[in-house]
Amino acid sequence: MPSVSPKTLEEIASAIDGEVFQRQDQKNKSLVIDSLAVSPEHSTVNDLVIVFDQKYFKNLTKIKAKSMILPSEMKDKISLNVPVILVKRPRIVLKKLLEFFSKPKYLPGAGIHKSCIIDPSSSISKTSSIGANVFIGPKSTIGEKTAICPNVYIGSNVVIGENCLIYPNCTILDNTRIGNNVILHSGVVAGADGYSYVTEEESNLEKAKKGDFNFNLGRQVQHKIPSIGNVIIEDDVEVGANTCIDSGTIGPTVIGSGTKIDNLVQVAHNCKIGKDCLIVGQVGFAGSVNLGDRVVVGGQTGFADNIDIGSDAIFVARSGVHGNIPPNSVYIGMPAVPYRDFIQSERTIKRLPRRYEKLEEQVKVLESKIKELEEKLSVKI
Repeated sequence: MPSVSPKTLEEIASAIDGEVFQRQDQKNKSLVIDSLAVSPEHSTVNDLVIVFDQKYFKNLTKIKAKSMILPSEMKDKISLNVPVILVKRPRIVLKKLLEFFSKPKYLPGAGIHKSCIIDPSSSISKTSSIGANVFIGPKSTIGEKTAICPNVYIGSNVVIGENCLIYPNCTILDNTRIGNNVILHSGVVAGADGYSYVTEEESNLEKAKKGDFNFNLGRQVQHKIPSIGNVIIEDDVEVGANTCIDSGTIGPTVIGSGTKIDNLVQVAHNCKIGKDCLIVGQVGFAGSVNLGDRVVVGGQTGFADNIDIGSDAIFVARSGVHGNIPPNSVYIGMPAVPYRDFIQSERTIKRLPRRYEKLEEQVKVLESKIKELEEKLSVKI
């Protein structure tokens, strides 16, 4: 199990707002924890383990651990030989526990590394940290206590707020606006041109959308539509590695406050992502998708362009979203349909083989009865 810096139960309980609970005959406030269990079933007698899933509550005595973290409501139901820490919400305790035991990551030291190239017209806070080989273009601004890791490119007229962390090899292009407390993981590209092209004559795609399949089989030159908008990333956003957020064609592409985006996500031009959304890996948004607040999007879900998604909608992984979605709903499938409709459809499909077999039997019976009637009447039908 993962080893950590040794801490006493009392120190851990204090850090996670918990209460140490031990039987009178086993009280040992100096008990030291130096190993965390990945999960209850993989714990050993040397570990501290968090137990928040109800399936483990009936068999706590079977969990091998030096100590456990349990919900407070279990206090009167505990009959264990090991001390426990009682907490109000074990799931959020995981965050506090890992923060308590985490080792500091490498960040560039305060100040500007001598290898950086920074335009004299830019404004860099004296409390910020700029790592090696960073480029910062004209009229850009870096806020207080922001850390820019090595090999980051920042274009012109970029604004980055306070307490941000920009990991290595990020590319932040011209006119991008980034709020406070934002984290961009390695490989993020913010502000690239949108994927927008137009042909001189009506394209085959335009014809197909109208139901006209008399396609032009010759060459169709695609003319690039410039992106003169920008990207706005509001406060408290985290963007995963190798995610791309394209500039708006005219207005901005916006990522709302508190939204968390996973790795390898594509946000196309002029999308508006709401506040506190959770967007899992390999999701793709086509242009001008408007996402409400607190929307949850499972991995590899795709959104067609120019659609509106209501707040508090949830999309199961690999959904294909082709139209507007109401708020407070759960969708699944390709194309995405309401979750209950999908389950009903799946149940119906699974019943089809049995219904087919029953139908075959009924047809055989009917054929036999018809044959009997024909023989009695000596009439062929």
